[in-house]
Amino acid sequence: MKNRTPMPTLDEERALYADGYQLIAGVDEAGRGSIFGPVCVGIVVLPSQNLDDLVQELNEVRDSKKISRRKVYRLSDKIKEVAVSWGVGAASAQEVDKIRITAAVSEAGYRAHEDLQSRTPLAIDYLLTDSRMNLSKLALPTKAIVKGDMLCLSIACAAILAKTQHDILVRQLAEQYDEVYQLQTNVGYGTAAHIYAVRKHGHTDDHRKTFILKARQLPLPE
Repeated sequence: MKNRTPMPTLDEERALYADGYQLIAGVDEAGRGSIFGPVCVGIVVLPSQNLDDLVQELNEVRDSKKISRRKVYRLSDKIKEVAVSWGVGAASAQEVDKIRITAAVSEAGYRAHEDLQSRTPLAIDYLLTDSRMNLSKLALPTKAIVKGDMLCLSIACAAILAKTQHDILVRQLAEQYDEVYQLQTNVGYGTAAHIYAVRKHGHTDDHRKTFILKARQLPLPE
């Protein structure tokens, strides 16, 4: 069955290429709303040539929240193959608690940029970001797009890399903890079962203490 969710376009990128920009990076995050584990950011620079072929090659890319995790992981590999360069970065649950989520997302974004540069040093000349992303320390021209992962292909690709990295890191952390939190399946998000488990068993060192206050207000499972 075909995915009826519209494909993100290259309209933003095409307009910037026409204005003379060449190395345009899409940036997005995953795990902002998790109650456990890191927040992650992906950054992707797509090729500026043969754009019709690029759209065809990435024609399954959608808003990462609208496709299955299995497809997200498969597309992550495809994006890494196609991209000029890419990177991922993370900020831990402890950092989220210390500096709060907005600043933690920014730190993860700077680390993603460093990761990209360590793979393929690039003089990125423009950033396309999710509307909640602040990467002002990079001192690059930036356009923040509301629902960017639905509309812009570079941002959608970055979101897929971020989600894949987030899930990998959460599952690695989960190996240290009791299965009562169901971290291998909820990948850190606050499902009812996860919140109940925190209420009944307490939190771990990798839970975001600033995110789990609502667990105190829920009844214990029968």
